[in-house]
Amino acid sequence: MRTPRILSCTLPSTLEFFLVGVAACAGPSIPPAPTEGASPAPPSAPAAPTASATVAPAAAVPVAPAGPPSVGRDDAPGKRERARTAVLLFGANPEGSEEIRFVPVVCSLGGKLETGKACGLAMPATARVRTTRTDANAPAIVTVVRSTRNFHDEAGGRDYIAPTGPACCMYNTCVGETIPYLATGKPVVPPRALAIWPETAEVDLKPQPAGGGGVELSEGPWVGASGVRIEQALRAGGQRLVSTRGPCGSCGALWVERGGGFASVDKEISAADGFDILATSDVDGDGHSEAIVYEIWRNDYGLHVLGNDWSKLAYRFNCGNI
Repeated sequence: MRTPRILSCTLPSTLEFFLVGVAACAGPSIPPAPTEGASPAPPSAPAAPTASATVAPAAAVPVAPAGPPSVGRDDAPGKRERARTAVLLFGANPEGSEEIRFVPVVCSLGGKLETGKACGLAMPATARVRTTRTDANAPAIVTVVRSTRNFHDEAGGRDYIAPTGPACCMYNTCVGETIPYLATGKPVVPPRALAIWPETAEVDLKPQPAGGGGVELSEGPWVGASGVRIEQALRAGGQRLVSTRGPCGSCGALWVERGGGFASVDKEISAADGFDILATSDVDGDGHSEAIVYEIWRNDYGLHVLGNDWSKLAYRFNCGNI
C-alpha cells in the first residue's frame, strides 16, 4: 500500500505573521490518492445548463365548431355567365312571418361596383332571382316584385313613396331608403338568404360556414383575451376576416388583416352581440371579393357590405339595438 504523503509546515512564531503562516501551512488542496488497483474515477459530467426564463404560451382561443353557412348554398343547377349588370340581394324570412322581403345590397352596374338603392333601380319591377338554399330539394328560382303601395312609418313619421321603402324597421323607427322586393307565393328559403339577379348571373358567391375555416389564427387581438371565442374566419386574396364574440354579451367584434396585422373593422358597428359573415362575392368580376356581413343584435339586426377594401364599410343599414 502506498503511504499518503503528509505535508508539514512550521508556523511563524510572531503574531504579525500568524495569518501568513496559516495560509502557507494549508498549502494547495491535494486529492486523496486512489486505492491501489482501483480504476480512476471518471471525469465529472458538465453541469446541465440552467434553462433561461421563458414566457408560457398563451392559451389557445376557443374556435366555434365547423357548421354549414347560415344562408345555405348557391347550388342551383343551370348555366352561369358573367353579366356586366348583376345584383345581390339580402332576404329576411323571420320565423312566423308570411312575407319574404329582399333588399338589394351590392351590384355591378355596367361593370362598376355600386350598393343599395341604385342596385334596386337597375332591376325590373318583376324579376326572377336565384336564391341560396339549405334544402337541395327546395326551388332555387323565386319571382320577386316591387311594392306598388306607399309605406308610412308610424313610429318615425316618414312616408316612403312606392317603389321605395325602408331597408329595415325596428320598434321606434325605420332606417334607410331602398327598393324592396317581395317574394311571390310561398317559397322555402332560409331565415337569412341571398339572391342573385339575373338568375343566371355568375357573381362568385361563396356562402361562409362557421368555424375557423383553416385560417391561420395564432396571432391576433384574441390571443390571451379571456372569454373571447372565434366564430368565423376566412381568407380571400390577401385579406383575412375574423368574427369574435365575448367577453361580454354585446362585445362582438369583426377583425380584418390586409398585410399589417389585425385591426377592428369600422368602429360604427361596435356594440353588436356578434357577426355572421354570410358570404363573399365578386359581382363586378374584378378579382377582388366583397363580404356581406349580418350584424347580430339583441333586438332586430343590421347588415353591411365590405367592398374591395374590407377595412371600410361600403354600405350599411342597421335596425339592431340592445
